[in-house]
Amino acid sequence: MQYKDTLMWQELNLAPQVLETLAQKNQAVLDKIAAEIAKKQPANIYTAARGTSDHAMIFFKYLVESTSGLPVASGAPSVVTMYGAKLKLEKSLVVACSQSGKAADVMEIVKNANECGAITVAITNDEESPLAKLAQYHLCCFAGEEKSVAATKTFCSQLYLAQLLADLLAGSKDKALPALGKQLAEDAKKIDAATDSMVDAFVHTDECFILSRGVSSAIAFECGLKLQETCYIRARAYYSSDFYHGPMAMVGEGTQVILFASKNGLTAASEGVHREDYLKCADKMIELGADLYVVTDDAASFAGKKAHIVEIPGGENEALTMYRFALTAQMLACKVSCGKGRNPDSPRALKKVTVTK
Repeated sequence: MQYKDTLMWQELNLAPQVLETLAQKNQAVLDKIAAEIAKKQPANIYTAARGTSDHAMIFFKYLVESTSGLPVASGAPSVVTMYGAKLKLEKSLVVACSQSGKAADVMEIVKNANECGAITVAITNDEESPLAKLAQYHLCCFAGEEKSVAATKTFCSQLYLAQLLADLLAGSKDKALPALGKQLAEDAKKIDAATDSMVDAFVHTDECFILSRGVSSAIAFECGLKLQETCYIRARAYYSSDFYHGPMAMVGEGTQVILFASKNGLTAASEGVHREDYLKCADKMIELGADLYVVTDDAASFAGKKAHIVEIPGGENEALTMYRFALTAQMLACKVSCGKGRNPDSPRALKKVTVTK
């Protein structure tokens, strides 16, 4: 199968178009959420999601805590569904994220939150889904039907809606966000060309590590999932800070490692520490003999290092670079899957909608 003939490839390339009108289509709901937040003044945020949707919530967590200071907890739905807990969420904003809107355990969290009088927001791609109807407010991905099992355009939509909600909480707007769709469409060809340099190596691998930190870590986890589900590669993603605490012992000569490194931080003030951190990680992987691939819009910082530099366009800040990282991970997985003779649209043992209780 040629990767350009797959549904996954067709759908991931629709993401820029979807993002162009997403804010406008959700503005009325966002205004209502803003009014409710101003009225109730939640003290914290609790998220509920699985898989790709949970990775979007990692992005949301870093944005919110960094820009508004509100603590964000990543919920464990099983405490309700398996252990019968009654969570005290009356002072919380609860954000439930599910592409299909049919995640049974996530819905139980929302039911619990509604009973407490919390503010509940659902992010789904189906306005008629059970979760969309259960939450008090629904933000829709408006991505159209996604037929490939691997979530691509819906993931980018979830990131965008998460960023809109984070901006609402912070009381400020990213001025570059409205132009993102058009910019991403322009950058897609460059990202496509850049990922070609990685394909042959990963077609011939069975395992690898993916690393990043902070906002970008959401893409490390999503890239790992995409390589697992579409290529059957034993890909393990870690926060680079956690990787030093044990897992790094698995890295030896020739171990394949992908590092996502954004040139810009969330703010200019954070960029020095940000750059120092990912350069430290790269140097350690090189010291251990890893076959290191650095996905970055900051090629100059890695000049002369023994690593494969996968240079892609970046955004004005780390949050906007995330969408370019997302396309990189999705394009890589689609190409490698087809290169291995797999079908990324229909991975073995998987269905589009996964229901956990």
